[in-house]
Amino acid sequence: MTERASIFDDDLDLSAFTPKSKPKPDKEALRAVAEARGFPSREAVAAEPVAAEPVLQRRYRTGRNRQLNLKVTDEALRRFYALADAQGLVLGQVFEQAVEVLEAKLKAEGKL
Repeated sequence: MTERASIFDDDLDLSAFTPKSKPKPDKEALRAVAEARGFPSREAVAAEPVAAEPVLQRRYRTGRNRQLNLKVTDEALRRFYALADAQGLVLGQVFEQAVEVLEAKLKAEGKL
């Protein structure tokens, strides 16, 4: 064929053109070579579970609709929850009782 084929010809035969098939790589051989060369695997490593105290869901319908966010120490938080659990009270009740006790103390000292 000395001339270029026209793209507008209807009798253009392209059957001789077929895609080449690529050989499938041997995954185990590739893994062995990668490990020998020091390439790290991208597979996830299972993390060890962190031992933490279970947090109880404390949801009650008490009529309290205001939120108070506080930053406290771990020790103070642990003590606060221990007080609530020991008395069988919701957190809002423990807070209200603590405020009442502090107010009474300050009134007795003449500071309020």
